[in-house]
Amino acid sequence: MPSAGYTEQGRRVADHWSRLAASYDGILRALEERGIAADKVSVDDLHAADMLHMGGLAATDELGALASIAKGNRILDVGSGVGGPARRFASKYGGSVVGIELSETLYETAVKLTDLVGLAGDVRFVNGSALSLPFDDCEFDVVTMAHVAMQITEKEQLFGELARVLKPQGRLALHEIFGNEDLFHYPLPWATDATMSAVETISECSSRLSSLGFDVSEFVDHSEAGRRYHLRQIEAYDAALADGSGTQGLSTDAVEKRRAASLAMEKNLGSGAMQVGMLAAMKKA
Repeated sequence: MPSAGYTEQGRRVADHWSRLAASYDGILRALEERGIAADKVSVDDLHAADMLHMGGLAATDELGALASIAKGNRILDVGSGVGGPARRFASKYGGSVVGIELSETLYETAVKLTDLVGLAGDVRFVNGSALSLPFDDCEFDVVTMAHVAMQITEKEQLFGELARVLKPQGRLALHEIFGNEDLFHYPLPWATDATMSAVETISECSSRLSSLGFDVSEFVDHSEAGRRYHLRQIEAYDAALADGSGTQGLSTDAVEKRRAASLAMEKNLGSGAMQVGMLAAMKKA
């Protein structure tokens, strides 16, 4: 495993997601249960399992539109998970995408799924840390990041790296979680307790981006949609647990943990202690 940019908190977060995400074999089993053979899988068939953030596919498409992704763009997806957004950006927009993921387990699943659907020529993945991006200065037209910053304490280092690898007039598009951590209920999808979380406010994030030389758009608030999303997730998890099964390649244990996290998220979003939404920013020339 690479060491550059890794922190103890980062390792905890990576281990946490490795336990909660669907495995490659689990996803194949879920597809077979839907009558889809491994040699017939399309990129669209994976979306029930490969979009790990609130809003799923619809949120990924909105993030891509917010980033103004165009054919031929070179795109970096930070915290790429099992690769759903990266594959979507390549298949929908015709971009050349690189995903970087801290968890070795999620990285390996992303590579296998991308090979499975024949997109390895357009999408590649790197197992590494967002705190030390293994890319040249001004290498990318677009950087996207969904549900990542809320678990990284070293935000100046994180956003400094994102700014470094973007070209002048490059676009940064964020789908992130903000709020007042002191009021949060736990466990959360990314943190079993407060020591694993590093949520900041929207104004803190916007100010940091401005100081790094970005023109920042207004925050697009999806908090109520996020609350409803977690209510639907709870219903799906309850149904899966009622018959003793997992869902979309997840183990029963992972379903139980995700259900507990969704209960807390619904409370946090409903109380206003937490906000979820999108920000776009353009790096000044």
